[in-house]
This record gives sequence, C-alpha cells and structure tokens, in this order.
Amino acid sequence: METDIPHVDVILRSFLQDVGAGRSPSVGARYYRVMVHLSCYLESVDADAVLGTAAGTLLAAEREFHPYGAFRRLFTAHDLVFCLPDFLNDRWLMRDPADARTQISLTDRLLRWVRHRYPDDMFYCACEIRECTVAISQARRRLRR
Repeated sequence: METDIPHVDVILRSFLQDVGAGRSPSVGARYYRVMVHLSCYLESVDADAVLGTAAGTLLAAEREFHPYGAFRRLFTAHDLVFCLPDFLNDRWLMRDPADARTQISLTDRLLRWVRHRYPDDMFYCACEIRECTVAISQARRRLRR
C-alpha cells in the first residue's frame, strides 16, 4: 500500500529546516543537537513495547541488516508520536538546561507541526497526542524544579 506520508527521516529533516529558518547560528546549533539526540533516542526505541510486536519484528529485522536509522526509514508520523513521550523522560532529557528546554520546546513544536502537516496519519492518535502533551507539561515542571 503506497502512502503520501513520508518516513520519519524525511519528517525530521523537513521539520528542522522549517524551525531553523532565520534562526541565529547558536539557536540553529542547539536545534541540531536536540534533533541528533532525538535520532539517537529513536535508534534505541523498543518498538515491541511502544508500537506492537509486528512493528517490533519489522524493526528488529531492519536493524539486523541496516542498523543505523532503521526506525527513521521504516516508520511514519504516527509512529513518531507514539515514541515522543519517552523522549522527555529523565533518562533522555538532555543534561544542559538550555538544551533540555530546547528539547522540550522542540518536541512540543514537532508534535504540533506533525499534526498540522500529516492529519491523515494522526487520525487514530488522539490518546498518544494527549500522552505526548502530558509528557511535555511534566518535563517542563521537572525542569523548573
């Protein structure tokens, strides 16, 4: 089945290009660091737990043959949204406070950007979108402490 919804690698590149346009070099560098961190996170995602066993099996097979970027090559916007809440947990929140604030802010912006850009892929994601917005709020509160 062919889809017009791009894979996560294209989504993340397009998002970074959009949000980075017209930004200062220091802000652009911070955005880039966060997106690299997100890519590292996606490399570690346990798709069985987050997306289900069929997706987990597919991802495991892809990682076996072409490990780097497997998640970003295989999955689309809704899969990304399913994974975003864990990107904001303490284990993955960046240590530098400015980077952590940017990570939270960009995750929020990415969620809104994806929802606006790919509404057809978000059709069944209401619970995951809510979970993601809760994770964003919780991460902001933890960072303020």
